[in-house]
Amino acid sequence: MADIIKDAAEALSEVSESGIQVVQGWYRKDIKETHVTLWDLGETDDSHSDDDAEGVQQSVQVTIFSTEDEVVLAARIKKLMKWHGFLFEARNADDSEPQNGIYMKAQRFNKFYEEMEE
Repeated sequence: MADIIKDAAEALSEVSESGIQVVQGWYRKDIKETHVTLWDLGETDDSHSDDDAEGVQQSVQVTIFSTEDEVVLAARIKKLMKWHGFLFEARNADDSEPQNGIYMKAQRFNKFYEEMEE
């Protein structure tokens, strides 16, 4: 079975190995340093033929939380995700510094997974 969180974490292993935590879920107050979260956005049937879906399109949001605007890290993440077969969907416009002093930079990606014959 396809696991978009596992695949995204593997795609971002270079980021993890550089010391930036990559975790499933949402903002973590307990992590004081820059960290990246992976959020499963669900799936849709895709590539229909003969009234059956030949696979599913799964989506994931990759969000950077930091005390500074992480433009370079966002570009690196986009490049790594695309290199590992993900399609870039969009970047959320909410990049401003909120009142709590944390910048949030969210990007959305999707990946097609073929249905396996049973």
